[in-house]
Amino acid sequence: MGTKVTVPGPERLALEQQALRSVLASPTFKKNARATNLLEYICGKYFEGEGDSIKEYSIAVDVFHRSESFDQTTDSIVRVEFYRLRRKLREFYEMAGADESIEIVVPTGRYLPEFLDRSQDRPPGDSFPEPELSLLVDDPEPVPEVHPAARRESWRNNLMTRWLALAAVGMLASVLLWWRVPSRGSAVLSPAAAFVAPTAPVAGKAVRIRCGYTRPIFKDQEGNEWLGDRYFTGGAVTELADQHIERTRDSQVYLTLRSGTFSYNIPLAPGTYELRLHFAETTYTPRSSLGGGENSRVFDILINGRPLLTQFDIVSDAGPDTADVRVFKDVQPGPDGHLRLDFSGTLGQPMINAIEIVPGKPHRLLPIRMVAQNNFVVDKAGNLWNPDTYFSGGQLATDKTTITGTDEPALYAGERYGNFSYALPVDNGTYALTIYMSEKYWGTAISKKGGAGSRLFDVFCNGVALSRNLDIARQAGPGVAYKKTFHGLHPNAQGKLLVSLVPDVNYAAIDAIEVEEEQP
Repeated sequence: MGTKVTVPGPERLALEQQALRSVLASPTFKKNARATNLLEYICGKYFEGEGDSIKEYSIAVDVFHRSESFDQTTDSIVRVEFYRLRRKLREFYEMAGADESIEIVVPTGRYLPEFLDRSQDRPPGDSFPEPELSLLVDDPEPVPEVHPAARRESWRNNLMTRWLALAAVGMLASVLLWWRVPSRGSAVLSPAAAFVAPTAPVAGKAVRIRCGYTRPIFKDQEGNEWLGDRYFTGGAVTELADQHIERTRDSQVYLTLRSGTFSYNIPLAPGTYELRLHFAETTYTPRSSLGGGENSRVFDILINGRPLLTQFDIVSDAGPDTADVRVFKDVQPGPDGHLRLDFSGTLGQPMINAIEIVPGKPHRLLPIRMVAQNNFVVDKAGNLWNPDTYFSGGQLATDKTTITGTDEPALYAGERYGNFSYALPVDNGTYALTIYMSEKYWGTAISKKGGAGSRLFDVFCNGVALSRNLDIARQAGPGVAYKKTFHGLHPNAQGKLLVSLVPDVNYAAIDAIEVEEEQP
């Protein structure tokens, strides 16, 4: 059954329609046609008293032009776009719409909008916070929960901060007009310099910096926006020609870098963050005329004056031409409101490709959730699953097999098969690893042969066998969802859970992978 909606009276209706117009007129929505069309559609149904017609199928067909054969169990476009819409609404009410008297919210798990009167006692955008999520790589950045210290301020005081931030952005625009952009080349170097962008932080916002990138904004393949290089002192820029970087979906992030002796002094609002440092050694590799390898580039990194990485060697950590992500939880700005990173060398020159700072949870790493697909998936609990990355080897496939035995069939819609591994970056701690699988070929209508015993493979983590001769068809049956969880896992010395899927009979295959930190 649908949701019956009572049309508001004329005066209230006029106020709610004005609230909608204010949202749609904002820059956040003007540049995003999908969010605009979706919000107009559900609000229009609400105003007409047709809330009972707002269903996943009708939204997919009417708004996103899916065919009448749309299957919500394998196509999660509606859930993904509603996830994005909720974030954009929160972004609007946190910034441009801070003084609006009515707030439009779409509660998690529902598609019907609600128009709530706002009060000075309730911070904007806080009506229906999203469940804890893997951070969406979307446009432009996730809008996670605001830090509690920031919530205690009245949103009227926050409005003054926002005006100051807007003024600072204007100053940045003026600076960028004079910022010289060099032409792309195989190895373009710039002299040591210091670029300091505006220092007004926004509470709870992610900060992503593509080091050595001389344009204002870079948008990666998954929708994340990375700032051009800023907040640095010292060092030089290198920009590389296109080449493949292992264990990443987006090699471009690793094709610019800052090297030398340098520092970053990044403004952050109070709170707890996760810090992710991105490296790829593209100089000391077997294909380079410079030769080298291990012990060619060794350096130290300090965070707010304390050791973070000591005698760090990228090749030893991950290998050449390979994305190496190091993640650290419980990161906080210093007393001056900045996160300072200092790079100094022992052998060769220190370097870094990208810096990522995302709002985190105290003493807990954010979950890693990935599907073996080129799409995002939002599960019924509201958790976002990203397209898989960190992999080496294997192939993606999307066999047209209906998977039963699960209320989350979208997680099983694709698979990675072959002989492959994932280098999953984690911090110190104890973790649970869950692997989602289904036998989509052997014993199904596609192969019309085989079944139990046709696919056997081993699962290793950091060289230790977790499961031997795993047989999905025997454990669950062909075309049936199966998941297996391994507890008590710890990272290796390189800060990774190195999960290897090794064939015994035919190929190894998995559909999705999840890592969550366990309570001590």
